[in-house]
Amino acid sequence: MKKKIYIADLTHTASGLTSITFPLGTALVTSYAKHICNDSFEFRIFKFHDQLTRAISENPPSILALSNYTWNLEISSKLSAWAKRQNPNLIVVFGGPNFPINKEEKLLFLQQRPVIDFYIENEGETGFAGLLMKLEEYNFNATAFKRSQEPIANCTYLNGEEIIVGGIARIQDVNIIPSPYLTGILDDYFNLPLAPLVETTRGCPFSCTFCADGLVSKNKVVAFTTDRVRDELYYIAEHVKNVDEIYLSDLNFGMYKRDLETAQIISKLQSEFNWPARLKATTGKNMPKRMIEIAEKLKGSWITGHAIQSSDAEVLKNIKRSNISVDAYSEFSTYMKKLDKKAQVFTEIILGLPGDTKEKHFETLRYAIDSQTTRIKSFGCMLLPGTEMASKETRDKYKLVTKFRIGAGGVGIYKFGEETTPVAEMHEIIVASKDMSFDDHVSCRVMNLLLEAYYNQSQFEEIFAAIKMMGLSEFDLVKHIHEHNELYTPKVKEIIKKYTSALKENLYDTFEEAEKMALRPDRVDRYISGELGFNEHLTCNGLLYFNMEETLSIMLEALRMFLLEKKLLTSSVQDYFTQLGNFILCKKREFNKFELLLEKSFDYDFEAIDVLNYKIDPRNVKRLNKPIHLKFFHNNEQKREISNGLYLHRDHTDGIYRLIYETRLQKWYRNFQQSHIPIEFNDKNNVLPDTAKKIREQKPSRRSWEDIS
Repeated sequence: MKKKIYIADLTHTASGLTSITFPLGTALVTSYAKHICNDSFEFRIFKFHDQLTRAISENPPSILALSNYTWNLEISSKLSAWAKRQNPNLIVVFGGPNFPINKEEKLLFLQQRPVIDFYIENEGETGFAGLLMKLEEYNFNATAFKRSQEPIANCTYLNGEEIIVGGIARIQDVNIIPSPYLTGILDDYFNLPLAPLVETTRGCPFSCTFCADGLVSKNKVVAFTTDRVRDELYYIAEHVKNVDEIYLSDLNFGMYKRDLETAQIISKLQSEFNWPARLKATTGKNMPKRMIEIAEKLKGSWITGHAIQSSDAEVLKNIKRSNISVDAYSEFSTYMKKLDKKAQVFTEIILGLPGDTKEKHFETLRYAIDSQTTRIKSFGCMLLPGTEMASKETRDKYKLVTKFRIGAGGVGIYKFGEETTPVAEMHEIIVASKDMSFDDHVSCRVMNLLLEAYYNQSQFEEIFAAIKMMGLSEFDLVKHIHEHNELYTPKVKEIIKKYTSALKENLYDTFEEAEKMALRPDRVDRYISGELGFNEHLTCNGLLYFNMEETLSIMLEALRMFLLEKKLLTSSVQDYFTQLGNFILCKKREFNKFELLLEKSFDYDFEAIDVLNYKIDPRNVKRLNKPIHLKFFHNNEQKREISNGLYLHRDHTDGIYRLIYETRLQKWYRNFQQSHIPIEFNDKNNVLPDTAKKIREQKPSRRSWEDIS
């Protein structure tokens, strides 16, 4: 009888799913092991703890292998400890990037988690297959093998108090790994609200100190063949259900010539299957012209941008990073918006990196906006095991002050067999340093939230376009809102207080203190319900979005003060912004209520102004002689995409707030047209040709309708 091997990439489920992608990593490890071991073992892969524990109870495995990421270390540890109590001879293997790089720290990690027999580092396929073959030689007697102290590439283990660390090995030709899609290993996951994940290249040429992929061992980039990628993508397109997006695990998509071929394949899929509507992939730092070519092929479906982390030269030097030039970045952003007025060009910024200050962070935010970025993703700085930044040397040099916080959605009470086990995931984050106080850290986070609510997702892009035409700074307007909290309505004050309280209160000095607090009987249910330990950035941004009337009123009052200070305020300018605000509300509030039809009259020709992308100086806008009556609506294609987005995120920890944060809302804002023109749709979810013709006859330059027809 074949030995049973269970491999799992677990996600928390108590508060919803913390991971909504296919378990590609474990599937690749399984595919390679089956190939190398000549199918001499019986493999099964899992993502959910209940299915795994049931299988362990009914058909016990010889080996239990689990992935280790920041979001699932504790649930994997607790489940494997339970499994070993059922079978003390069970061999437990962990693998993944959430593991130290220093030998002494590796020793401590494994000593603190005695349930782990072997740890697989770097490329999991090589280490796991090598371990299986070696264990087979020892008749699956892990103790006997450990006594031999034989090294295995990409594998670390303890023999008593001694640590054995194997050398680092990379697969030179990753195409020898059988595709887990084409072999059917992942078929069951198409029936779940999960997004497919595909790998076309592996490795990263950069050495950023905050990233687990910045290690020298991962610097060489290797690629899967175009034929394999094509076959996988077509297979996914033929099997996917009610999910409009796909993720690429590539670390620098768009940097390599072959990425153009991948983009061409996806473009053909979009023509043949009307899928995917969205591609999510980490963008490379270089080759902006190539990324423009790719974006052109994908017609705005690629949510793209650049992770600059900081614009400050000293901070970048401290983290061993260089950025794309300002000119190249602006060129890329400008082109993307010409390609698709609803395109989203993001940048990622990390607060609290070594050498960072409040002033430097604000200048980085200004730099991002001035570079034509439409979306700024700002993150707190998490210290990841296995990165240079987490080393004692870096901590001491920059006097990093860190705290442990309970991961959002990472708390649960789970049934493992007959045992009930509480579990909590913790993350270590930087909250201060020799260059940034904790108060400055909180102030910067509030600014990040305000940019999320006002600038990101083009929620108020029409207002920003107008003030820019008046020669004013978009960043300075948001900064004005940040500095004048007396303008906040009671509801917005409540949301900001909820945000800052979560930033300050969910912090603990040690891992043990955080875990103890999360699992206290009087608190654990409050974490599971989301009352405590929620993702404050996503939640509070979502709350601000669903209170758009109030955020708008604050913005209009701040704008009035701003213009008054600049001596640019007139009654006509104020009237224009007031009506523009009402127009924005009709177009953008409550996107999830896609059956809602709104109507309102305006004294300005917003159809014509829309053609100009709202780039018009309000001082030069004339009121219409007769008001224009507009109706606002979602078309059928938008309704389908929104429904699928809600389906994909229905079981996610952050639900609709995660959807608001991650998707491209610009595509889901309401269309509008004059009320006397009937709204008609054909089977392809577009405006009927006759209706489109009427619209073009009325407004020949109405480009957005031409896109629909």
